[in-house]
Amino acid sequence: MKMLWPYLKELFYFSRRTFIINILLMVILGLVEGVSVLMVIPLLSVAGIIPSMDVGTGVTAWINRSFQHFGLVVNLPVVLVTYLGVTYAQSWLQRYQAQINVEIQQTFSRFLTIRLFKAIAYAEWQVLMSKTKSEITHILVTELVQLIGATLGLLRLIATILITIIQVTLAFLVSPGLTGLVLVGGFILFVGLRTFTAESQKRGRAILEINSRLFSEVTEHLEGIKEVKSYGIELPQVNKFEEILTELNGNVIASQVIQNRTNMLYTMGAATFLSIVLVGAVEIFKNNPQDFIIIALISSRLWPKFSSIQTGIQGMNLMLPAFETAKQLEKECLAAQEHLPEDDLQKIELKSGVEFKDVSFCYASAKDSYAINKVNFLLAAGTTNAFVGVSGAGKSTLVDLLIGLLKPVEGSILVDNENLQDNLRPWRSSIGYVPQDSFLLNASIRDNLLWACPNATEEDMWEALQMAAAEDFVRRMTNGLETIVGDRGVRLSGGERQRIVLARALLRKPSVLILDEATSSLDMENERHIQQAIDGLRGKLTIVIVAHRLSTIQNADQIFVFEQGKKVEQGTYQLLMEDKNSRFSSLANSHKK
Repeated sequence: MKMLWPYLKELFYFSRRTFIINILLMVILGLVEGVSVLMVIPLLSVAGIIPSMDVGTGVTAWINRSFQHFGLVVNLPVVLVTYLGVTYAQSWLQRYQAQINVEIQQTFSRFLTIRLFKAIAYAEWQVLMSKTKSEITHILVTELVQLIGATLGLLRLIATILITIIQVTLAFLVSPGLTGLVLVGGFILFVGLRTFTAESQKRGRAILEINSRLFSEVTEHLEGIKEVKSYGIELPQVNKFEEILTELNGNVIASQVIQNRTNMLYTMGAATFLSIVLVGAVEIFKNNPQDFIIIALISSRLWPKFSSIQTGIQGMNLMLPAFETAKQLEKECLAAQEHLPEDDLQKIELKSGVEFKDVSFCYASAKDSYAINKVNFLLAAGTTNAFVGVSGAGKSTLVDLLIGLLKPVEGSILVDNENLQDNLRPWRSSIGYVPQDSFLLNASIRDNLLWACPNATEEDMWEALQMAAAEDFVRRMTNGLETIVGDRGVRLSGGERQRIVLARALLRKPSVLILDEATSSLDMENERHIQQAIDGLRGKLTIVIVAHRLSTIQNADQIFVFEQGKKVEQGTYQLLMEDKNSRFSSLANSHKK
């Protein structure tokens, strides 16, 4: 239960005013419920079942004086009208409190989800790289939804505790001895069943972990569904899914068994202790009939409350691990926030260029080895530059450093002689980025273009499509810009997808265009279209190409060859090819083979 107090504090600070009103309503409801119990005495009195209230003592005398204070005669119509008034008031208050509970529940869940999403959105890239997409998605859309139930459960638990305190106080005024006996019985049951609380918390953590694995399994299966069907390995996938789901079902059933066992033991314990209380009332404490009835009624209502408190605590133990997981993710993201001013939307018009000066970088997971080691080079404004090297040479890391997604651990990156980190927001607003795996929304071509540049006009969009060599095929489509591209652009060919992504990057009117192996998965024809588009942009902006096929960078102004995080060569295509002993020449010859 260590997360209950932080969760309660979060809830209180978020909805302080509504929370206090809710607590006051709980107190009033507890008092009203107590009054409704006391109304049984005058009802039985006028019915002739117990002696007249005029000769009563204790609680009966207090009720009689209350009626006389308001000038009411204790008769059947007055008692029934009073009882109905109390019941109606109780029902209305319960309805109003339920509405407040739902409001707190929904707004608090929305607040936690948006806050976590914001923390993720502004977290540094290296933190996000350490998490899987399915893990983050699962926490956002599944685990935080569970907190809706946790919030409602917590509010009900608080209400039950407050009403129990009020009813215990009322019972204590009637008969301190019997009330003490009831409390001792409740305490014995509560302590005796604490092991079930610890077990329910253990099951809650297990369910959380298995749910995460199940979500990851489904996500990965759907992402690789084409390969699964191509390889004919549906059965192993189904078996693995069934295995995880069976494990999940086992834990859910086990948690329900704990819940049912707790309810059973509480019911048996309540019956036992209630019998003891009734015997004590008659044989030991010699209570009069009125007080006996009050004690019996309150006791019969208290035991279910004790059971509800125990059940509520177990329910919270099942749900709070989700809050703990979400808080841990949020804490990691907040500890590595990028503080980017949202109002600084101006772009950088590159004048001299981008310079890497003694730049070194290592990932948090491999601090003992540099992914980039003492790199120096200049990307002159308006030039076309290429990064080449075998896999693991550091090309993608250099691109991430260039965009500002990663920070050098040594050295600096200067944009027009100013530190890139000092102008991160304007710099990123000046970037056009085309990755190897094209990202497209399951929406229209228009929506996909506007996703990166919401204020673009239709004229701007057609201009960008023309520059990306995509205008012709978009115009040939029946719905043109309104064509739905499908999930991740599945309704388009690979080349068409990549050209739409290139057009989206160009729509931003960037100063620097980065093509991160953008043509590596395309056929020769589509690669030619992309290459023609890139050649048409030469001199208009600074271009950085991470190349897999060296034939695509023959017209580059500068080629930088990297190996094991170091720059080993630099020059034009012709110059590097002339040196038969160069690393670039070796790479080019291996590609020809």
